Amino acid sequence: MSRSHFSLKHLALFLSTPVITACLAGMPAVRGHAQTVEARIPPTPAAVSNADDISLDVLVRDRKNKPVVDLKPEDLAVTDNGGAVRVSSVRLISGNSASDHLVTLMFAEMDSAGAANARSLATKILKAIPPRGFSLSVMKISGSLTVCQEYSTDRAVLTRAIAQATTTRGDVVKSVAGERNAHPQLPNAGGMPAATEDNPWALSRVTRKAVEESRRVLQEQQMTPSFAGLLGVIRSQARLPGRKVAIFFAQGLNLSSTGREMMATVSRAARRANFIIYSVDVNALDPHAGQSLAAMTAIGNMMSMRASANLASAPQALTAAPPPHANGDVVTPGMQTMIGDQFQRLEMDYKEDTNGPLADLAASTGGAYIGVTQNPQKTIRKMVADMTTYYEVSYPPPVKEYNGEFRNVGMKPVRKGLKLQSSAGYFALPPDDGLGIPRFQAPLLQMLGASKLPDDLRVRSTVLHLGELLGGNTHALVVEVPVAGLEIRDDPNTKLYSYRVSVVAQVKDATGKVLERFSEDVPRRGSLDAKQDAQSQAVTVQRHFTAGPGEYTLEVAALDRYSGKQGAQRSTFTVSNMPTGASLSDLVLVRSTDLVTDDTDAGEPLRYGSKRVIPDLAGEVAAGRESLSLFSLIHLAPRGGVEPRLEITVIKDGEPIAQMPLPLTKVDAAGSVPYVASIHSASLSAGNYRIVETLTQGDRVVEQSRELRIEGPQLAGMTSPNSTQPGGVAGNEVNPVSTLDLSHSNSAVRAGLIITPLPTSVQAPSSQELQSIVEDARKNAVNYSKSLANFLCVEVTSRSVDRSGNGDWKHRDTLAELLSYVDGQEHRSMLEMNGQQTTIERNQLDPSWPISVGEFGGALGLVFDPASKAEFEWKEAVSLGKDTAYVLSYRVAKQNATISLHDGSMQIGAGFHGLVYIDSATKAIRRLTFDADDLPRNFSIHAASVSVDYDYVAIATHDYMMPVRAAIALQRSHRQIDLNEIVFRNYRRFASKSKIIIPK
Repeated sequence: MSRSHFSLKHLALFLSTPVITACLAGMPAVRGHAQTVEARIPPTPAAVSNADDISLDVLVRDRKNKPVVDLKPEDLAVTDNGGAVRVSSVRLISGNSASDHLVTLMFAEMDSAGAANARSLATKILKAIPPRGFSLSVMKISGSLTVCQEYSTDRAVLTRAIAQATTTRGDVVKSVAGERNAHPQLPNAGGMPAATEDNPWALSRVTRKAVEESRRVLQEQQMTPSFAGLLGVIRSQARLPGRKVAIFFAQGLNLSSTGREMMATVSRAARRANFIIYSVDVNALDPHAGQSLAAMTAIGNMMSMRASANLASAPQALTAAPPPHANGDVVTPGMQTMIGDQFQRLEMDYKEDTNGPLADLAASTGGAYIGVTQNPQKTIRKMVADMTTYYEVSYPPPVKEYNGEFRNVGMKPVRKGLKLQSSAGYFALPPDDGLGIPRFQAPLLQMLGASKLPDDLRVRSTVLHLGELLGGNTHALVVEVPVAGLEIRDDPNTKLYSYRVSVVAQVKDATGKVLERFSEDVPRRGSLDAKQDAQSQAVTVQRHFTAGPGEYTLEVAALDRYSGKQGAQRSTFTVSNMPTGASLSDLVLVRSTDLVTDDTDAGEPLRYGSKRVIPDLAGEVAAGRESLSLFSLIHLAPRGGVEPRLEITVIKDGEPIAQMPLPLTKVDAAGSVPYVASIHSASLSAGNYRIVETLTQGDRVVEQSRELRIEGPQLAGMTSPNSTQPGGVAGNEVNPVSTLDLSHSNSAVRAGLIITPLPTSVQAPSSQELQSIVEDARKNAVNYSKSLANFLCVEVTSRSVDRSGNGDWKHRDTLAELLSYVDGQEHRSMLEMNGQQTTIERNQLDPSWPISVGEFGGALGLVFDPASKAEFEWKEAVSLGKDTAYVLSYRVAKQNATISLHDGSMQIGAGFHGLVYIDSATKAIRRLTFDADDLPRNFSIHAASVSVDYDYVAIATHDYMMPVRAAIALQRSHRQIDLNEIVFRNYRRFASKSKIIIPK
């Protein structure tokens, strides 16, 4: 159903249903004109409650749609949460009210065809923005936010920056050094250009802050790079006066359920900061194709309802045992109602806008959506008018409790003939918190302010003292929430479990002033097969900070987002003066290690090579565990000819049972050396242990210790050495354990106990572990298509050719197909070609140009079907946002392969090799690549490569791992390369044959 088919009458009935209203409250709301009659669903709230007055932007026009410039406070009637408030002021913001208006052009990562469209649209947009009074910046989002050009009015500079931002992997670009020499205005990697007259240092700080804030968001809220980049820009400009705008270029958006929450967070922040987002979809459908999609969706669901109604009305349907449906399912009158609800939910899943979440994002902030087939200049001219003429309406806040809750604001004209477009409300946050406080922090901060801290949820925390580093006296805050105490939800439809916890921690000085505040919202999912293992793990939040000598208080609060259970604690810690000469940091028991990612802080003190150490605060080691590891930072004094010596001593029940020297590397100069020692613990019996690390350099001997327990039956006579630091870490005392007498200790244990330093890189798994990874992935791959819901989506294919082989791509055409997936079978129907409706079918296209490779299970079967006999080898582990993927290389011999290539006159079978990316948590396939092997010389295709990327996409109420993009490249003759770039978008569940499993 398209927009034109949805009436206001339907809206009123739909929103009157309590269940549906509650669902919408947790979803990203969409607004076009928040206070106008044309609004179709509840508008997204604004949020400005951190100043003395509540201030809301209002666009005011007369009946002829011309701006009104003589508005007075008495012309408006305003309510706050239903109560009337008195307007204290209305302030006209005109083109002369601000010296400069900021517009940020932001480009998400896209393929070469999308990038070409983005460049073309950006050029048109640039021409529609006045050269005076507007400063523009150009930013690119690729894993993280980078600045291609700071704010400038120089159109030539901005045009070059747009070209840089739309560079893709498929482009052949001049050397970076050459570009920088030719265009010194472009920033160096990691740096910023010098200030100019039209680009003052104040705006330079804005772009720097945007990058910093986006990295903070990636860490704290685990957003996707696109949403983190948008939120970073919004936060960086929150305190600047006037309306600010971002024009966001993307190749559509596929959102998981958490992605919807991310978009809602961005929308709320934008409204609070007086920030408008315009979205540009660089491969959208034209209106005819969108209507076709909506019509096909409606037809499929109406057929489902009619079939169900016929069965339900038959006499035998009313008996105690309803007859089975033809496909084996049972249909009851209750199911008929459920299917009807599914129809409405499906129709409303993307607010009935075939442009999907990108249009929702723009509308929710008061902006507009621009499709690739549109001329954007009319929209941009209206944007300019809205930025230069509007009112700020202010009134005293009636808020009595700053609890983070949303407060509705109603605004109506008292004066006749006025049309208003205003914000819908705000979130009540404390005046001193500002925009930088994520919404999930509000209940946690309330928790810490209570007289009695809750303890329903178990929380552990500590501050680790790491010593003098580059930034000063450095400490690591670690908060740990055991998963066993969280509510874990199972989804049999996707065969995944999930849990979610939010954490906030703050460090206060002796006066009670908050010096540091850290927070993180942590959603996690995993395979149901591994749920038992997950319950022995913990959610860990860790940050680092610097602090001088003194007494401090640590406050920590955690909230289980599913069950509502809360836990909080308050403790004190002391920071001592830094020792002179050689020293050791606290000794840290290692729970696990994460890969260092692009958003990892460059100053991360718990970094060890390519890994980041995750501490274990519980200090409990499972019986039979092969090894345990301990991390420390070794601070060395200038050598001066004195070689440092490092030793580890293992003490059980007060008796030293093993002592071993450890090799030290990278000790050519004074500095800090990260070190991880691994102890082979399988030979150690159950009991309490103390591990002592001793550093000797010259006549200075220092040590640190850590207590732990190896699980098993409690033994009599155990001792518990004293600990003076949080988490069982002893102080940096001079007490040389190396003099202990080990002559009477257990020689068998000493002989079998191996203590070695760990390598700094991720190590390949054993052959047995590799086989287990492959078999788990095979199980997921083979069952993938069976677990999918029946759905509809749009498959957009951009076909290009590079005849010279040097990256000079020429666009051939763009195809949009309606893809339906029903009971494991893919069906495609052509919607459009090059933006126009077409009657051509897929089988009428040039057969030498492949269109797709069976992304919905077929591609996975080519590699993981046992008949393929693929041979796998470990390659590496990589990060995929916050997730980790195992990368395996594989090869399938020609005699076992099922891939065939044809060039119009000849068809051959081919062996192939490639890479497979396996999600470490869910064992789902996240990326798959194919490269054909040993193609015959007389075959016109000389090389063939395929890649398919998968990610979580929300379809109705479930997140499914779905293909989101693919690419097919064929090399013909010696140089020509044919390239197909495929994007899947607008996923919708096809309710006629959906199977929803209800957990018992």
